[in-house]
Amino acid sequence: MFSNEQLQDLIEGKIVGNKFPYDTNNEQEIEAHIRRLLYRINRIPNLVCEAEWKHFGSGYASFVEFFCYQKENVLVVEEKNGRRELKTEGIIIDICRLASVAIIGEDTRYKKILIETNEKVGGAYSSILSGPNRLYLSGRFQTIAEKLKQALKEFDYDLLDAENIIQPLPFQTKISTIYRRPKEYLVMDAIFYWED
Repeated sequence: MFSNEQLQDLIEGKIVGNKFPYDTNNEQEIEAHIRRLLYRINRIPNLVCEAEWKHFGSGYASFVEFFCYQKENVLVVEEKNGRRELKTEGIIIDICRLASVAIIGEDTRYKKILIETNEKVGGAYSSILSGPNRLYLSGRFQTIAEKLKQALKEFDYDLLDAENIIQPLPFQTKISTIYRRPKEYLVMDAIFYWED
């Protein structure tokens, strides 16, 4: 996967890898590549894929997070006081900005909108980085997961195996991440981190 030296480079925000566009060391080219991947995924019939480009509103995220779901997996939980609460079950894909790798898992997200204007006024979701148990997909997502994996393969992204990246980080370091404390770092924290 990655050597300890490469993991340290990733922690320092350095781009690693010899696959295009990562071999160009050009952040704009890498982001354009990820945008093309998003466009490709959104062409999958009956699938919606939303991306978080702006580092969750603050700080720096070493990844772009996609949340992909089928339209029939959006359920109305409640309608009250002019608001509608929606529950969406789907797949998260985290695409690394620093290396041509990704991870995949599932999530259930909640969103509150104003019925009259469709304006979002609240919500709740989690990250697959917050717990290694989120790096697995249940059987009900297998069909769509195969289509997503095919798109990742077409764009030359390696899907990292959960068993390897949930191992303890083999060296001492400091990672600017909100997900774990220094003595709890996992290999995945060196690749996918968000500093707020």
